[in-house]
Amino acid sequence: MIFLIGAFTVLHVLFYLKLTVGWSRIGVMKENNESFIPFTVIIPVRNEADTIDAILNRLNEQEYPKDFFEVIVVDDFSEDQTVTIAKKTMESLSISIRLIQLKDEARQGKKHALTAAVKEASFETILTTDADCWFGKEWIKSFNDAFESDTNMVAGPVVIEGQGFFARLQQVEFAGLMGFGAVTITEENPSMCSGANLGFRKKAFEEVGGYTNNLFTPSGDDEFLLFNIMQKFPNSARFLKSEKAIVNTPAHAKFYSFINQRTRWTSKWKHNMNRKVRISAILFFLDYLTFYGAIGLAIAGYLDTVPLALVIIVRFLSLLIYVSPINSFLKGKSSFWPLLFFQIIYPLHVLFMGFNSIFGSYTWKGRKYG
Repeated sequence: MIFLIGAFTVLHVLFYLKLTVGWSRIGVMKENNESFIPFTVIIPVRNEADTIDAILNRLNEQEYPKDFFEVIVVDDFSEDQTVTIAKKTMESLSISIRLIQLKDEARQGKKHALTAAVKEASFETILTTDADCWFGKEWIKSFNDAFESDTNMVAGPVVIEGQGFFARLQQVEFAGLMGFGAVTITEENPSMCSGANLGFRKKAFEEVGGYTNNLFTPSGDDEFLLFNIMQKFPNSARFLKSEKAIVNTPAHAKFYSFINQRTRWTSKWKHNMNRKVRISAILFFLDYLTFYGAIGLAIAGYLDTVPLALVIIVRFLSLLIYVSPINSFLKGKSSFWPLLFFQIIYPLHVLFMGFNSIFGSYTWKGRKYG
């Protein structure tokens, strides 16, 4: 067992060191586009009465020529006052906003909403975000600097915001995931991105068939599109490493809602066509399974605790070295204590989510999925 945990630890450390180097090599985006690209900003909504007014006002405050962007709010059968509030807010703002409502109940969900909005978009370059997000006044401008003539997709940074230690745990975890996505996009081996902060060309979306291959898979609108575009158009995607591009999204206040979201995220793994990503997920599962097995044997007295303690320290340090600069870029607080706590609970979280992604169910926007 000590040989097995040692082998997995070496792979574990090398993996995080590779990501650390990869993150450091991604250059910070500079202002390099003197002209203005016209954008269509798409916001898919369902039951967002509490947040739709705020995000539309933030878009109205963008320091970007108002003639060079439009906003499409696409409603996915909201059951609250989202549409009413959106219409009222639209009347008071000076930017171009259109409201689209899905009509066919056989075609509902975020992917159908995005597909409908892309079809109606007036401009070639699309930006997507979520109604519960917020960002700075130069958000659109940062994407203007990122899109070059040969760019088909740009993934932006997302940070989880909230108060308390549970929120910090979520922030640090997502910082690590975001860094992983950024490095793999840069290395032409896409793994993940977030639809809360994403840009792509309408033509590229249409040429890969949009979400045709996974239209009725509830989650994965961002990652599947990323993989399809990068597969068809190599070297045309990039990660937007810029503080101006950061999009904030709220942390979960309750543990149940956190698990529910992570179940939704991990449920798409079995549909992921990137073989390297699937292999990585399996290796992580086996790594943490071995890790807990070693701890169990040590508690039972069958394994020396000294080498196991060294293994735990080395694993922790490699994770700290990787996540700290990403968390710092996202303006997060110290990563030390959240990551130290993660060292204990995260393996269990990974194992649980591995099983739950296959056998579990989740709810999303009032709909239940198995």
